[in-house]
Amino acid sequence: MGLLDSILNHAENSISSAMTSGGHKVMNSALQGADKLAHQAVNSIRQKKETFTFAKLPETVEELKALPQANLQNPFGVVALVILAMSNFNKDYDQTVQMLTFLKGPAPLMNQELSRMKDAITGKDYLMRSYFEGTTPDNNYKPTEPFKITVFDHPNSYDNQKDGYVTLWVKSSGSDSDRQVRLRKKGSTGEWFLNEEYLCPGVKAPKEEDPWA
Repeated sequence: MGLLDSILNHAENSISSAMTSGGHKVMNSALQGADKLAHQAVNSIRQKKETFTFAKLPETVEELKALPQANLQNPFGVVALVILAMSNFNKDYDQTVQMLTFLKGPAPLMNQELSRMKDAITGKDYLMRSYFEGTTPDNNYKPTEPFKITVFDHPNSYDNQKDGYVTLWVKSSGSDSDRQVRLRKKGSTGEWFLNEEYLCPGVKAPKEEDPWA
């Protein structure tokens, strides 16, 4: 019996019991329980994940392009490159713009995109570091070395694949929810490019900046 069948059977048995007892309160409780199980099951399904290891963080577009993931054939690898590029904002803004321009491909890098990223990241290096393995608010988001980024998919990642889009996910050690990056494939070359990223929402303050720590 599959996971979905188990959930449906649980829901059916719970609802039948509730109807037999005739209690609306029991019925509501059964429905809530079935809904919670379904939600947990869907969220736990990660069909694929890939971890990428980097000896150092690229500081120029040439260094980014020298990485094997820069052939842009693997969408999981492209997401890792997006994180590397955005991690460079406070070191070299101009080089970061060149990196992101490369990762956007045929699509223009819009000023509003840059402005949003810059506003979120300026003075907060730890925001992008939170996507690296080994980081926590308690260790001030200090990643382990070599640097590692894990990218994974969700059941709905490929809903728009026929139109050339894939949405992949990463975990921030400073947030309770996963963050997503949307990519678009160039049909003639098979390359994947950044379409939209949702990596900039805030994270928990590092211990050294938390007045209550």
